[in-house]
Amino acid sequence: MSLIGSLIGRRKFLTAAVVTSTAALFRGTANAVPSKASGTMDESMEKRMAALEEANKKLEREVTRARDIQEIQNMVGLMQQYHTDFMDTKSAEFFAKKAKDLRVYFPGGGYWEGPEAPYQMGKVFNAINGGKPPLGHLAMHIMGNCVIEIAEDGQSAQGVWHACGIVASTDAKTKKPSAMWEWNRYGDDFVKEDGKWCFRRHHIYPLFQIGWDEKWSEHFAPKETQTATEGGVVGGGMPALNVDGPPGPLDQGYDPLGNLPYIPLPHPYATYDLKDAY
Repeated sequence: MSLIGSLIGRRKFLTAAVVTSTAALFRGTANAVPSKASGTMDESMEKRMAALEEANKKLEREVTRARDIQEIQNMVGLMQQYHTDFMDTKSAEFFAKKAKDLRVYFPGGGYWEGPEAPYQMGKVFNAINGGKPPLGHLAMHIMGNCVIEIAEDGQSAQGVWHACGIVASTDAKTKKPSAMWEWNRYGDDFVKEDGKWCFRRHHIYPLFQIGWDEKWSEHFAPKETQTATEGGVVGGGMPALNVDGPPGPLDQGYDPLGNLPYIPLPHPYATYDLKDAY
């Protein structure tokens, strides 16, 4: 049985217990002769009902939280499915429409901002070959090691992932195939709008991007660590990026001569705070 199914089963049991206790209380109240003993019994029954109702409310919160986490996981998975299918512009439907601080970060430190940000990201990914999948196209990122934290108020969430990717295509003229490894980490902020979870901030932190036959421990891709330029290009193909400054340690990728900085993990929190956003 799934976690959600188990929680729903427990909730139904407690709901039935509350209903049964309530019926017994009313029957006892209607037929009982007033006495000190019956008064004590009524108080005991009321306390029991209050405890059952509180337990039911707790289970309601647990069920909602489990469903929230599952919905976020499905959304992140669908985004990667669209990426594999060369349909990145469709992922824009997963982003918030009302949040004023919407951002999409790209490796290298630059970001798109505002309601058009997810569309700009999608257009960049799908701009090659006239918007059609190139010959031999393959782009797949396996998302794993996810950690998701739902805020106490239930209106925002944070999550991190490891993304292990492979990318391949074939030169249309020479028919020569090429392939590379592309590994990243993701840090995301989510917001619930009209009862539906959406991305609020989507941050891709690079690890390395190298040819499939290269030794990643010796030759990680320099293009992954290039500094974005205001309104310019990162790695030769990322136009119209905003830049607040040079890329930080998390945006510089793997360095065989250094120590890999760790992305802050989500931790229990009450409500969304911009200073803690990814």
